[in-house]
Amino acid sequence: MLYGVVRFEPGDERRVRDTTITFDSPASAELFAVESGWHDYQVTPLFFFVDHATAPAAGRMLLGAALARSVRRAGGR
Repeated sequence: MLYGVVRFEPGDERRVRDTTITFDSPASAELFAVESGWHDYQVTPLFFFVDHATAPAAGRMLLGAALARSVRRAGGR
């Protein structure tokens, strides 16, 4: 889960001023807002909607497998 911070414009309307993403925890998002001097903000989880997800052609799984093969070969010499 990733988190973001939504900062609001001053006033009662709570109009969004800007949004900062991505943080790995609500605490790190909160710390960012406090250290930035923000007064009116909200920490929120981030959701990404996609129809379907496919692994890229040269994704981490393939790279990891290639690395494992090269380590085995080097160890066998």
